[in-house]
Amino acid sequence: MTGALKVKRGYYYAVINYKDNYGKYKQKWFNTGLKERGNKKEAQRILDEKLNTFQPDLFEAQPEPLVKNDIIFMDYVEDYVKNKQKELSPAVYVSYMRCVDIMKKFFKYSLKLKDVTYHHLLDFYDYLKNERGNKNVTIKHHAVILSPALRQAYRDDLIAKNPYEFMPPIKREKSRMSYYNKDELEELFKFTDNSPLKLIVRVAAYYGFRRSELIGLKWEAIDFEQKMITIQHKVLNVEGVLYLSDTLKTTSSHRTLPLLPEIEELLLERKAQIEHNKFIFGSSYNTKYQDYVFVDDIGDLFNPDQVSDRFNNILKKNNLRHIRFHDLRHSCASLLVASKIPMKNIQEWLGHSNFSTTADVYSHLDYTTKYESANAINQALTQNKEKKQVDEENKQKTKQELEDEISRLQELIKEQEEQERIEKEREEKCKQKKREQAEM
Repeated sequence: MTGALKVKRGYYYAVINYKDNYGKYKQKWFNTGLKERGNKKEAQRILDEKLNTFQPDLFEAQPEPLVKNDIIFMDYVEDYVKNKQKELSPAVYVSYMRCVDIMKKFFKYSLKLKDVTYHHLLDFYDYLKNERGNKNVTIKHHAVILSPALRQAYRDDLIAKNPYEFMPPIKREKSRMSYYNKDELEELFKFTDNSPLKLIVRVAAYYGFRRSELIGLKWEAIDFEQKMITIQHKVLNVEGVLYLSDTLKTTSSHRTLPLLPEIEELLLERKAQIEHNKFIFGSSYNTKYQDYVFVDDIGDLFNPDQVSDRFNNILKKNNLRHIRFHDLRHSCASLLVASKIPMKNIQEWLGHSNFSTTADVYSHLDYTTKYESANAINQALTQNKEKKQVDEENKQKTKQELEDEISRLQELIKEQEEQERIEKEREEKCKQKKREQAEM
């Protein structure tokens, strides 16, 4: 059993870590009533006292405490999300509030926070999966709200127990991705090269940048002298409003890559075209986004949703196989895999936060390693079979040689015995002759 001091909403809490009767780790929070500033020593004294007097067996044996509040479950969840707004990006906050709206349609307004059970949550996830047809990745969006919200309610003694504690984990589903191969990309370029999407489609396919990273690309991030291109900014469409941010999806999303010659040439052409547009439109040209690469003829920043819509229209108009604009990122990855680029290098190129993400998403594309493995196992087993055959032949050969050697030795023995018999007869004849001469 251990303890620690925790600060929550400016007050010290004494937190006891212990095992219940079933060996499960649990925590019990006690509010010391002491403010954080200047009271650490007194809070530590209270913690030590709690540690000395706390008895897990007695505590577990006590009946569940009665919770005296009438907080409506969905009011609490909505307030929880709103209180987190400052910690979230606008896009994530909007996404969370959409999840809350879906929850409101399922959970009855009369359901109180203290009455929420494990089965309520299970029924909600079944509703998402079976009635709304949501995949696990979407259900997880709801889980990242409900799980911490109920955990906080438990720690604040608003509920007697946390109903989310025994919820089964939501497994990640492997979705079948769409992507273009080399020939399909070349076909796509023929049609996009005559459209305003020429540069953005090329960069997406060559680098695998996310849509938000592409539209957030600034001229200052392109070093024409050192031949480098850096991702350090993004643009999102949040409820119809463009959101410009220097905070990327993960820290690994900040990456610097070599400036490919073909892309460099297209960027220089684009830069010249923008200067020409500024001259043509004069004061009507929008200089607000002049630092950005992907702006239209009058200087307005590309809208992320409109880029996807125009991309889809080009595919449909020219009878090209349907993929999402984001699938250009997968197309880039597939070409890297086909070129036998190591997964670690692909991870860094795409800006994934960890290696497992890259391996999980793209390892199934790596047919070359599968063929190499198949050839290796085939060769090993074939060599083993050939070795056994050689060993058997050697064994048969050795057996015959032994039999021949034995026969040869047997012949020698017979010859030796015959020679000894002849010598013995000769000796007997000599002795007989000597006896006859002596008698005469």
